[in-house]
Amino acid sequence: MTAERRKKSVRGLPALARSREERSSGRMRWTSRVGSLFAGSFILAVAVHWVVETRELGAAKQQLLARQRAVVVTLGAAWYPLRDRLEASILRAAAADAPDFVSPKAARGEFRTKPGLYLRMRLADAKDVLSIRSAAADAKRDAFAACLLREPNEAGRRGDVDGGAFSEQPWNLGQAYAATRILSGSWVESVTDADDDLRLRIFVEQLERAVRDEIPRAVDIVKRAEFFLLVLDEDVPEALARADGGLITEEALQLVAHPARIRVIELSSGEDLLRLRRTGDARVLSVGEHAVGDPEIRDAMTRQANNCALAWRVEEMLTPARP
Repeated sequence: MTAERRKKSVRGLPALARSREERSSGRMRWTSRVGSLFAGSFILAVAVHWVVETRELGAAKQQLLARQRAVVVTLGAAWYPLRDRLEASILRAAAADAPDFVSPKAARGEFRTKPGLYLRMRLADAKDVLSIRSAAADAKRDAFAACLLREPNEAGRRGDVDGGAFSEQPWNLGQAYAATRILSGSWVESVTDADDDLRLRIFVEQLERAVRDEIPRAVDIVKRAEFFLLVLDEDVPEALARADGGLITEEALQLVAHPARIRVIELSSGEDLLRLRRTGDARVLSVGEHAVGDPEIRDAMTRQANNCALAWRVEEMLTPARP
């Protein structure tokens, strides 16, 4: 049989014929070995990269946590005792409605011109330490503190919620918690659980921002604050109608008349300077062609009026009676 006839007698497609020839010659087995070697090398490279990356991530975590522990040693020694005393005072005020009391220091209004801390929250939220910290994280300064105290707080007098943060008195306790969040065990756990470099970088930025901006403010709080002003708002049924979702909130309570427990505590001694239970109630009337129609603005004005009215009820106890 000639070569030309053999060529024509090959079965199937030429590509299949070549494949049969390569298998028979052993070339296909060699190609398979190369593929296996390549796959094995790739898996090994990935494993080595993972081990190196894991070690580098672990080392970066340890370095970050070492920096955090240094801050704990310096700031924590002053912040933790103050925090614990404040939280104990809140729980004590929430546990029982003590009779009204105004000390001579409070009657003279000495605390009103001094640096202090302020927290306002629902009485129902002051159940334990964790609930206090959760509520304090969302707490804001309001017109009550701005109308009662005599430290510069023009933003508060205008009704701006937490206007100025640390720049004016009193300092919002929620801001103090925020400034010291890198000291908390939950922050350390979050760093430990970080599973990639991008996530860890977020915590590095948090620590750097805290050391640069927030920690100095927290140190200022710890060193300068002389009193703690606490307001615990008691729930009333009327607040349900002003609450979204059927749950009473601090914002809803400030829209309606309700009793509030007010405490002024001297930080150096831990003693109550003032204990009162008062209700602030005011009306906002919009008249003329400039009447406010926006419901959010009306609510803000109502809160401001009610909070200043509550401050005035407290101020009545601080003003010496005239003969």
